[in-house]
Amino acid sequence: MVAVAVVGSGVAAITAVRTLCTSSLENNLPVQVTWFTARRKMGSTQSSLSNSPMARPKPGDPFFDYGCQYMSPVSTVFRNELERWQELGLVGNQFEVSVLNAKDVHPKMTKLESPGWVGNGGMGPMLEKLTIQTREEFAGQGLEHVSGFPEVERQVTSTHRDENTQKWFLNTKRQACEFGPFDYVIGCFGHPKRTDPFLKPGGDAAKPMMEFLKGVKYNQFFALQIILEKGLDSEEIKNLSGCHILNHDVISFVADNSKKPHQIEVQDGVRENGQKPHITIISTANFAKQNQKANRKMVQDRIMESFANLIAKETTRQGLESKFQPKIHRLNFWGDGRCVKVVDGTDFLFDTSVNLGWCGDFCVGPSVDSAAISGAS
Repeated sequence: MVAVAVVGSGVAAITAVRTLCTSSLENNLPVQVTWFTARRKMGSTQSSLSNSPMARPKPGDPFFDYGCQYMSPVSTVFRNELERWQELGLVGNQFEVSVLNAKDVHPKMTKLESPGWVGNGGMGPMLEKLTIQTREEFAGQGLEHVSGFPEVERQVTSTHRDENTQKWFLNTKRQACEFGPFDYVIGCFGHPKRTDPFLKPGGDAAKPMMEFLKGVKYNQFFALQIILEKGLDSEEIKNLSGCHILNHDVISFVADNSKKPHQIEVQDGVRENGQKPHITIISTANFAKQNQKANRKMVQDRIMESFANLIAKETTRQGLESKFQPKIHRLNFWGDGRCVKVVDGTDFLFDTSVNLGWCGDFCVGPSVDSAAISGAS
């Protein structure tokens, strides 16, 4: 039996696990996959009823996606996955997306031809349900799932290799628990602040991979969440679902999360009751880089003023307050928001000398589609 450990919680990990399990079953291969998940990825979905960034929204509750706002299939691999998710009732593909050029004399939203795909009830619940569905589909057929969220005592934080047996082992914090042995380890997460501590205990066997992953670079952004208490019938807000902002110094994307579908079992009731607009405003990478240590009140004000001018069509912050009565829910800062430097020439990293692999969007490009391609590779 060949033992494979897959570590990760996002789309790359899901497609890697599914590809390994499906291939081993179809070809009758003796492969045992152990899948270690830790935290919700691709942008947590926050409940607007709590100030905690880890508060899961209950079905039907208003929510904010504050990382990935929507998905666009480019590859056949990812389109097939999205269609499978749609059959499971976990995604919708009618989220309208527009573009607004801030340099136009009279900036206005221009709707794109193809709508975006979004998770029903948010990206976080979508990923959690996909994890559960994959675990159940392959239960007893070569897959074991070890969850490290919210069961943090089972969250693996490092790996090392026994050079005598040439097998890999995974450890939890302070080596309280050890998993293994494994013939192969596949990592499905990025950014050196996570890959370095995970791989460093692996010594010489893990050092080439660790050093290579240091070259993966990410940008940063602020994500401001606001709720509009008034002005719900204004044309500006009625027309807003998701909007890319071009040629602006402060904001790059705005989304109204209340236009996203809810989890399927509560969808009809939510549509009947309606919701106040729950807006996520994402800054540009340059603005976040320049102001990551700045006063947060100043950051909020700059983002709000930009939203007022470009989207709400109010020339002053006071006009925005009077017409829409916005309530700030939370300002988030992501230091590793989106990969900006990708690996050339391969969809998947693999060190054949020690059976250590790595995958993620950084191998292909900065998108969910790219993460799916890398995981399937």
